[in-house]
Amino acid sequence: MTEIQKKKMLLGFIMDGTSGGVDNYILHFLDAVKEEGLQIDLLTNEADPELKERLLREYGSHLYEIANLHHPVRQFQQVRELIRREQYGMVYLNISTSMDCIAALAAWSMHVPRRMLHSHSGGNDCESAAKRAVFDTLQKICRTFLYRAGTEFYACSKKAGYWMYPKKVVESGKFHVICNAVDQRRFSYHPEIREEIRKELGIEDAFVIGHAGNFCYQKNHEFLIRVFEETYRKNQKAVLLLVGRGIRMEQIRRQIKEAGLEKAVHFLGWRPDVERIFQAMDVFVLPSHFEGLPTVGVEAQCTGLPCVLSDTITAETKITENCMFLPAKEAPSEWADAILQMTGKERSSAVFLKEAKNYTLEAQKQMLTDLVK
Repeated sequence: MTEIQKKKMLLGFIMDGTSGGVDNYILHFLDAVKEEGLQIDLLTNEADPELKERLLREYGSHLYEIANLHHPVRQFQQVRELIRREQYGMVYLNISTSMDCIAALAAWSMHVPRRMLHSHSGGNDCESAAKRAVFDTLQKICRTFLYRAGTEFYACSKKAGYWMYPKKVVESGKFHVICNAVDQRRFSYHPEIREEIRKELGIEDAFVIGHAGNFCYQKNHEFLIRVFEETYRKNQKAVLLLVGRGIRMEQIRRQIKEAGLEKAVHFLGWRPDVERIFQAMDVFVLPSHFEGLPTVGVEAQCTGLPCVLSDTITAETKITENCMFLPAKEAPSEWADAILQMTGKERSSAVFLKEAKNYTLEAQKQMLTDLVK
């Protein structure tokens, strides 16, 4: 392998740098390894001009636009040509489903020495139940051969590992968990900010339930509203803060209107300062259908918030004693009762379990720098 090959990595895929999840991880990755002397380029399906300029300015990284999965042959050919031209010695693919296997197969066919796969999910996020059934079948098929295109395997949790790879891979020495890191200082508790935000939102005396996440099937907002309806029936001072945007937002607005809850639910949209919104909450609720490992759940715990999560979420998310899991199929009234147990609890700084050290930026940086050596 030449020195040039050792120093070049192809990283994929990124959307616009603000879409959360994988985008955040990739930007953390670039920050962590920027002193390692690598030339790291990225793939995308639709190049955002601002992101393209930012990547080049801050990291010296090129952003290459290639075909999406609707055109697998073209994507395969484009990735092969890019690898041939740039002579990458490493390809690091961050993916959410095994169907996203084309770039990995292209790297395998070009004999790239290191082919790293990283799983970031635990399910298929598709709005149609029929399509989800089809995609789940395709997921099972593709995971039987995806791993053959890789040389190293990573995931944000064991659960995300089992979703993407066969059991023999997850339980081998080639598999590693890289936790979704959180800047714990940024998400620490600040009572003065809590007071400021609650006043700004007009909820000084309210019992504040919060949620942050895109409005999509995965996040299960429909059930969340049913839970809040039960909570509000038992406590008229309850309000719900919803941070995020997405395809199901209007559907959820209609559900809230039909339940007569418009005045008790605040749509806050996408917020770059979600850590400030957490300060205003009294309890954080995440009833997701599935997650790889929800960074937002770790962030909420860092602010000292009590958290109520669905049991479909991996237990690896728990980094404080203030985090509990409820059955995803439990009645909304049972969830409401668990949430109302948090009424009147004083907010305070987080007291971390020993597992929390795995979610620090320092721990993640060490793992990522080790990864590229």
